[in-house]
Amino acid sequence: MTRTQFPEDCKRQGARENSAVLDQLAQRLEGRICVLGIGNRQRGDDAVGSVIAERITPSRGTVVIDAGVAPENHLERAVNADPDTVLMIDAVDFGAAPGALALLDWRNAKEGGLSTHALSLRMLGVYLDARTHANLEVLAVQPADVDVGHNLSRPVSEAANRVHAFFHRRH
Repeated sequence: MTRTQFPEDCKRQGARENSAVLDQLAQRLEGRICVLGIGNRQRGDDAVGSVIAERITPSRGTVVIDAGVAPENHLERAVNADPDTVLMIDAVDFGAAPGALALLDWRNAKEGGLSTHALSLRMLGVYLDARTHANLEVLAVQPADVDVGHNLSRPVSEAANRVHAFFHRRH
């Protein structure tokens, strides 16, 4: 999970209704897709990227990687997928209601910040952009609870279900 990684003007995007965000995502996903789910399964809602990746069935044209807490260890697999679009899914505190979805521009992410994974979304984006030249998207899920030993909160679990259903409909 990343906390306050994006500037204030990006936080307003989190107020969008989740279905509108998924509609916008549908327009941005093109060609071969690599889904990179990021999350710590020991920290409640921080697991959401990994949980979503686990639920999505890979298909022709879609590679799904559960990168867990070390997405940097999975970057070459993402590069080798030769994607047209890379979708990074992560819990991000962007100041919205728990379970809210937002599409955030990785280029606006701050270099540092509190994160449960070693590389920031910006650093991941820089690497993937240089190696793949793919369209890079960040689907952020607003967490409610990232305490150790907790499960996904109800609003984040519902958001994960919506994202899973979105991908299921695409196949």
